[in-house]
Amino acid sequence: MAAVSFILLFSLAACHGGGGASPNPQIGESDNHVGEPPSQDPDDVGKTTLVLSSFFPDTRLEKLVNQYEKIHPEVDIQLQFVQSDDAHLEAEMEKYLTQTNTAMLAGKGPDLLILDDLPAANYVKNGLLVNFDELIAQDPTFQKTDYFSNILDNAKLGGGLYAMPTSFFLLGLAGDEEALAKAGVEIDDQSWSWNDFAVLSEQLVNKTYPHVIQTEPQYMLNWMVSDNLSLFVDESKGMAKFNTSSFTGLMKQVQNMAEDGVIGMEGVPYFFPVQINSPADYFESLKSYRSPIMKLYVKPHAQDVGAGGYFQPYQSIGLNRSSKAKEQAWDFVKFMISNQVPVDPNHAGFPLNKQLYKQEVEQLKKEGAVQTAKEGPLKGVPVQVDLDKLVVLEQFLTGATHMVSKFQPDQLSEIITEDSNAFFSGQKSAEDVAGLIQNKVTTYLNE
Repeated sequence: MAAVSFILLFSLAACHGGGGASPNPQIGESDNHVGEPPSQDPDDVGKTTLVLSSFFPDTRLEKLVNQYEKIHPEVDIQLQFVQSDDAHLEAEMEKYLTQTNTAMLAGKGPDLLILDDLPAANYVKNGLLVNFDELIAQDPTFQKTDYFSNILDNAKLGGGLYAMPTSFFLLGLAGDEEALAKAGVEIDDQSWSWNDFAVLSEQLVNKTYPHVIQTEPQYMLNWMVSDNLSLFVDESKGMAKFNTSSFTGLMKQVQNMAEDGVIGMEGVPYFFPVQINSPADYFESLKSYRSPIMKLYVKPHAQDVGAGGYFQPYQSIGLNRSSKAKEQAWDFVKFMISNQVPVDPNHAGFPLNKQLYKQEVEQLKKEGAVQTAKEGPLKGVPVQVDLDKLVVLEQFLTGATHMVSKFQPDQLSEIITEDSNAFFSGQKSAEDVAGLIQNKVTTYLNE
């Protein structure tokens, strides 16, 4: 199960205030209406109309829209998404991408877009999105101290905050604290690099477990590239940088890890990759592995980047530069990430707003335990809330400075995992494989 989960982890990537055609059907519309401006209710005459586009239906977004419109009756927000099922999902997604891209390039499209399933980097490259950094700098009502500013400062695309994350995931390693202590190793995960990790791992192999991390070389390489994508791909310029000593060095480092037994598929490993989605998930996730004593560690960083933890933005929103209602759109974005909206119990990710996070923590303290699923690995056994670990969790959240790009295309992952096999199997040199990957990624970026 851990191996499968680990491998899957690597398979990563309108008529608006006067703007133009809608990119996809509204709720209840047939495909025949795609591209037509949303109809306006007679009661909405004189209102500012905003169109918010999301591929997947989202009840939370609907609640946010309703709440905002009650406070601002002068604004009419039309939420658009695609109704689909599993059998038609891929076709509908391709259609949605094509229509949205066409509308955006034509200077039309929705005012606001949920960017998680869209080529945000290409939009930035073509100047199609508003830089939220500029809006923040001009808005005295927006206080960065109310938010996890480390996320705002590091969730950049093309040098600017073009995709505003409404929440984020924390990425790290869940390590068997007891086994690591017995092995007598000292870990400074606040500053360790992958080189440090490799050296330390040599002391761990075969002491308690056969491998330090359970995976295969090509997936390990893809993971390390994904975590440090900006080293190898300039998303804003569409440039690949794989034909470099940094990438060939990374491949050789992974190969050494495999040869030394640091990575492999047999047995239970010391570390598992982990994605933490909430304070409650923090306690549940660390209890869900085979060892009863698991601790969260910061992931090692690449040699060419500084220390710091890793995060992934979730439900990032973009503002169309062609929107004729930017002021109202920006106001709604602020509402989306403000503490005016209570945290949904079923939400995904840590809220960007610190006050909402504190409310969630206080509620967790009040309950005293995290309820677990009966069909899950913990069999419904509650996990007690440890106040000291909550302090540690906040340190992880405020120390996360490296963004794992949500916008990495699946094609890039496929190129890296498939073509790097030729090196790890001894068929080609690291330099030859780097050149091959460089050419393929460059071709993909220029399509």
